[in-house]
Amino acid sequence: MPAAAPTGGSTYNRKSRRAWQAKKKAIAKSDNPEGLKEQPDNSLFGKKRRHQSEGADEAEPATKGQKTAQRARAPVLKTDPAVQLAANRKKSEKAAKKSPSGGKHPFKAGAGAGSAYADKATKKKGEVADSKAHSRPHKEAVKASLHAWERLRAEKTSPKEREELIDGVLDSFKDSMVQVLQKHDAARVLQSCYRLGTQAQRDELMKRVKGQVVPLSLSHYGHFFVMCVVRHGTMAHKQALMAELNGHVAELVAHAEGSAVLQLIYTSVASIPQRNAFYRELWGKEFALLRQVEHSDLAKLFEADPACKPRVLRRLENLLSKAARKGLGMTTIVQRGLADLLQHADSAQQALLATTLKEAAPHVMHTRDGARIASNCVRHADAKDKKAILKAVKGYVVKAACDPNAALVLCTALEVVDDTVLLRKLLLSELLSELPTLCVDAHGSLPLLSVLAPRDKRYFDAAQLSVMGKQGDGNSKKDADTRRAELLQVLLPPLCRLCEMSGARLARSPHGGSVLYECLKAASDGVADVDKALRALATVALKPAGAEAGEEEQAAGEKEEEEKGEVEEEAEEEEEEEEEEEEEEE
Repeated sequence: MPAAAPTGGSTYNRKSRRAWQAKKKAIAKSDNPEGLKEQPDNSLFGKKRRHQSEGADEAEPATKGQKTAQRARAPVLKTDPAVQLAANRKKSEKAAKKSPSGGKHPFKAGAGAGSAYADKATKKKGEVADSKAHSRPHKEAVKASLHAWERLRAEKTSPKEREELIDGVLDSFKDSMVQVLQKHDAARVLQSCYRLGTQAQRDELMKRVKGQVVPLSLSHYGHFFVMCVVRHGTMAHKQALMAELNGHVAELVAHAEGSAVLQLIYTSVASIPQRNAFYRELWGKEFALLRQVEHSDLAKLFEADPACKPRVLRRLENLLSKAARKGLGMTTIVQRGLADLLQHADSAQQALLATTLKEAAPHVMHTRDGARIASNCVRHADAKDKKAILKAVKGYVVKAACDPNAALVLCTALEVVDDTVLLRKLLLSELLSELPTLCVDAHGSLPLLSVLAPRDKRYFDAAQLSVMGKQGDGNSKKDADTRRAELLQVLLPPLCRLCEMSGARLARSPHGGSVLYECLKAASDGVADVDKALRALATVALKPAGAEAGEEEQAAGEKEEEEKGEVEEEAEEEEEEEEEEEEEEE
């Protein structure tokens, strides 16, 4: 086989590759990789360095062989600095223990330096300890009282031993009762001392807190002691608390802890005259200090002195709005003030308050003053806010209808809301689902009667009408007769069917009879067919006197027999299960 012809040298040899790699590195490090033409005084491509002085322009240019100085790179960290620091600290501690200087600071040269450092550290620790002791001056007394507390509140502790323990606690807090009531642990101890102590010990506690009830009521932990006295104290002690709170109601009503104390005293201790006195303090400082006015509500005050109306309403608005913003609008005295404010304010102020209170209205409608607030909100709010209030009640309409106060709010909504489609979807749909129960209920029948017989004094007394508000007041635009006709078209057909099926039961109920009468009266105008209902009532009326009672007795007897049968079946099933279990055990 002939030898192969020799080939030429490859251009991709090692020398050419190294030359090309060097060229690429030079291009990457170059200040002018594009090879642009350089200008005489150009500093763009590194002709004038920042570290060069002004006289460096005349210096000779660097040759190609000279290398520019490069900044040294930072060393790479191979360990976590925090871990390294902890390791170094451990090493220093071990070295200090092994050193002959007796554990002096390892970084201080000489025993004198170590001693000075130790003295300085000891002094610093002493200062910290003094500051802690200054911040907790009753630490030892509180600690001892906690040990006594564990024993005195135990049920097995004898009365004599408990009395001795309480005396010991009172002696330890002899000159610092009010101060330790600001502590979370000592406040609990003293509450137990008052609740479980003798009458003499209770009197001693009240004597020590005399004159400090208002600061304690505003304290985060101290107000629990005041509430403990209200719940478990004697009437004399409760009246002493009320005497100290007089003149400070406006301060307490907008305070988180103070409002809790005020609510408990206002609802469980104060009499009607005392409640009125507390309420008058919200009208202004002159009513709290002078106490010359004895009016119980704003209507009588404005009738006697019309000039004070703007000042009192402005004061109430500022104070109660502050309480409502803090989430304290659920207290009884705040609800009373807001209800009076909505009743006596002008139209612009009423609209503003209705917008502010629309979210709280559904939550307070179960109380009398809360129902006044909710009714006024529904009456004076715009269409958007009315819709928001009704949506908040959705799902609770039947429960609200059976409440004596919330039912009046539903009556107001059926009276003033113009959007009857919204009323049908949110209110009437739920009312019609429980129609047999609501018709015979004393309060559940009121929303139905508000449509069948609006504001009829046979069904609504003066107090209920005052909660609903003045008729025609508000921003409703639709005619009342038109609104009632649209609601009757939805309400009457199911009511007539109920009268046909359960007319006798409705007639025997005082509230169901009212609904039956008003339903037939309204349907006689041609809105619905009442012939079937009248025939059913006539059939019931033509039965013998004892026939209906006999049918009821028979139905009751059948029901009792069914219940007995169910009980017997359950007993038989239990016996069979017991027998099966016994067989399995055997």
